Amino acid sequence: MNYTSRAITLSYLKQGESSIITKIFTEEKGLQSFIVKGVRTNKSKKKLGLFQPLQLLNLNANHLPKNSLQYIKDISLEHSQISEGINMKKKFLYIFIAEVISKVLLETEKDKALFKFIWELKKNLNSLEKINPNFPLIFLIRLSEYLGFSPSKEDINGAYFNLEIGGFTSKKQQLNYYVEKHNSIYLRELLENKDITIPYENRNQILLDLIQYYKLQHHELKNMTSHLIIESLRT
Repeated sequence: MNYTSRAITLSYLKQGESSIITKIFTEEKGLQSFIVKGVRTNKSKKKLGLFQPLQLLNLNANHLPKNSLQYIKDISLEHSQISEGINMKKKFLYIFIAEVISKVLLETEKDKALFKFIWELKKNLNSLEKINPNFPLIFLIRLSEYLGFSPSKEDINGAYFNLEIGGFTSKKQQLNYYVEKHNSIYLRELLENKDITIPYENRNQILLDLIQYYKLQHHELKNMTSHLIIESLRT
């Protein structure tokens, strides 16, 4: 079956001497794995840069439900994508976002609402001159809404955020996994969409807490490129 779709690249691995296997989040077929032959040669019409994390693409591909690897007929950059120079902070964030999406999506899972969220997020990031240092935290909070475990705002004035149940509480007793009191204040303000300044060490710890929160909600974000994520949090 042939289909066309908007698509977002997540990652690729080298295969053999000149090919790659790439994971791409498609609007029409969900997360798909493709083998792209010969792309690592100078003569290839498909350029390797198309498969860097979080590229916005137009895809024409064959879909064979029984195959674990699919084939691309044609692929091109989305024409509205803003061209940008080298911005390492943005590149770290693209890698981070792409890794998270790769880990929370099931193969072939179709989710047009989540696709639109990531598509618009990348376009907005492209256009920004300055990145909010809180961006990775805000992204994980917003993504949790699409995955069905958004932190509860009930009892939002509680002193601690309980990572197991995803809500605030005033009682620390019997809590196994929780956000410390001072960081719970920052988390509360993020949930209330306040424009706040969070010290680097606190941002780093809240990031680790949110990764733990995902794990407790059965979305384990293990083996992340944490050094890139941490670097992206620096001011």
